[in-house]
Amino acid sequence: MITRHRSSPFPSCSRPSTAGRGSRPPAPPDGTTTKGGSGSSNPNLTTCLYHTHLGLFILTWSRNLFGRSLYLHLHLDHHSLSSSPSVSSALSFHLNIKPFIFWNKSGSKAFTFPDHNFKPKNIVIFWDLTGAKFSGPEPESGFYIAVVVDGEMTLLVGDSDKEAYARTKAKMPRKSQALVIRREHVFGNKFYATKANFEGKTTEISIECNVDSDDPRLCIKFDQKRVAKVKHLKWKFRGNERIEVDGQPVQLSWDVYDWLFEDENKNGYALFTFRFEEKASFFGGGERGNNLRERIFWPNDSCGLNFEKKKMKKSLLTKTRSSSASSLSSASSGCSSVMEWESMEENELKGPTGFSLLVYAWKS
Repeated sequence: MITRHRSSPFPSCSRPSTAGRGSRPPAPPDGTTTKGGSGSSNPNLTTCLYHTHLGLFILTWSRNLFGRSLYLHLHLDHHSLSSSPSVSSALSFHLNIKPFIFWNKSGSKAFTFPDHNFKPKNIVIFWDLTGAKFSGPEPESGFYIAVVVDGEMTLLVGDSDKEAYARTKAKMPRKSQALVIRREHVFGNKFYATKANFEGKTTEISIECNVDSDDPRLCIKFDQKRVAKVKHLKWKFRGNERIEVDGQPVQLSWDVYDWLFEDENKNGYALFTFRFEEKASFFGGGERGNNLRERIFWPNDSCGLNFEKKKMKKSLLTKTRSSSASSLSSASSGCSSVMEWESMEENELKGPTGFSLLVYAWKS
């Protein structure tokens, strides 16, 4: 059963404030995406942020013409909660997934990392992509990525749990991991499709946004059922709506300003946010829980999202080599403040929340 609440569009009669969006974001990374006239395509870059009892894990999957890559960043609690974290306080790991027959699709990497008492922790990252099936930058099945800290399974991603425990011989974690945020960059012209897994249930989400007609409209469906329809987008290009799907509260937000009012030659994007609320917070209560929430979403944070900024900046520079010097300079300045243009969208995610999906839709 779907319950709809009254739509609440944000003020839309003026241009977005400079403080809200900052400079223009960089274009999404180039890739091997198949583009259709009105169809959707798989994402070229996804970032998932997991909360564990030891700290935060950020996994970024990307793909291009030469293969795929996985970047993993670990921030232990004492680093995540510090007032002035540095890049060196985080552990990073990079895995190139090459499309060659003789590439070793399984392996492990060991690290030593200090805990809050500056005692060394033994961290081992295991991976097995031998039977992985890909539909985008990340595998859908037949794989696992496991992080073992002092013999304990701290993070396990994938559908091959038995194989992961058999190989790592790790102990069960003291507390379960929680996926807090997932960000996708997708391409298309007016139709986009993705999936969200919340509390063990997979939900198909489709977004249809027609901005080329005289009366632009937006339609969002969950499992083929329409949950939101917005008319007169030129007046309601930014807004939110709270619905309930099978008793589950979901907060929808949209921002299609760039699609409607920016120059066609610029790389405009639309942002759609789906917040799947939960009664019990993943972060716990008290001052520590509040601090952790702030560290995850703080705009100037370096835990994972700054890495995505750098990767997108590199992609933009590659894409615009043939452009004029003036346009390249303008684009580069936009890259330097990508966290600023995200601050408005992600600021609303502060506070107790279950899981949030952010879809950045780029016109193909």
